Amino acid sequence: MKQSYYWVTLVFGMLLMGCKQTGETTEMEPVKVKVVTMEKIPLNGTQGFSGTIEEMTGSTLSFPVGGTIGQIAVTVGQRVAKGAIIATVDESTLQNTYNASAALLAQAEDAYQRLKQLHDNGSLPEIQWVEAQSKLKQAAASEQVARKSLDDCRLCAPFSGIISEKSVETGQNVMPGMPVVKLVTIHQVKVKVAVPENEIAQVRIGQTARIMVPALDNRVFEGSIIEKGVAANALSRSYEVKVLVDNPEQVLMPGMICQMYMNKSEGEAKVFVLPVQVVQLDENNRSFVWVNTRGRAEKRMVQTGELTDRGVVIKNGLVSGDEVIVEGQQKVSVQTRITTEK
Repeated sequence: MKQSYYWVTLVFGMLLMGCKQTGETTEMEPVKVKVVTMEKIPLNGTQGFSGTIEEMTGSTLSFPVGGTIGQIAVTVGQRVAKGAIIATVDESTLQNTYNASAALLAQAEDAYQRLKQLHDNGSLPEIQWVEAQSKLKQAAASEQVARKSLDDCRLCAPFSGIISEKSVETGQNVMPGMPVVKLVTIHQVKVKVAVPENEIAQVRIGQTARIMVPALDNRVFEGSIIEKGVAANALSRSYEVKVLVDNPEQVLMPGMICQMYMNKSEGEAKVFVLPVQVVQLDENNRSFVWVNTRGRAEKRMVQTGELTDRGVVIKNGLVSGDEVIVEGQQKVSVQTRITTEK
């Protein structure tokens, strides 16, 4: 009986030791993260201005002659090559006019050739020879005018581009100069911005600017300032500035609203800046970051400012010397043990 009691006690003790050892190994291993020590830095180029994207070049096309639209060969958004026919007007009347002028020219040329032989032989009065020359010139001029009017019945693209607007339809009567289509090029675009008078001194031709487009998921494009107005708007007291932006994918469209950020020539007060992906949002849409506090992850609420080319400005919530987790923050939670590297 005593021997049985001994074995029960021994087994029970071993189980207790096993449980103790298991409990000691259940604590999570520290998570490896990368941190940056916060220091305020001088920030340039954070001033933003609202702007509108414009086509690089644009031309409203119209017929030099009036008539009835016979054909519209393009649609809005269609790409056309230089010289392509865009539209035509009914040319029947002008064709008849041209045929008549061509017949008169042929008649004048025939008379000129017959009289020239007589003139060369000296048997034609000089006044008749001068009259024959004059009639030939008049007939040739009339034929050229009629030919030009007939050619003007076809509206052709003066350059390669995209049809952005169409103002008429087939069968519609148009007058000379009446808008038919608008042709634009957007392989490069211009951004028009109104800069207040107290900021215009910071703008320089050739200066780099960044364009953020909300319609394209806040995608950022880089350009350079090519125009700087010298006369202020009488009402807004602002100056027009234009930025040239390459658009090889042609995703930037005329009329899109954007935000333009430019580099200032003078520095501003020092601020905290973090990469955009480091700042997270909680369930209440509040911004926060993860900070290393004595080897543990701490959730720190912050107030963000404007977006810059270096990242997002942190207005409140951090102090100099704070170690903010910039890599591995997705793996931590409150009080997670961490090991850091910089």
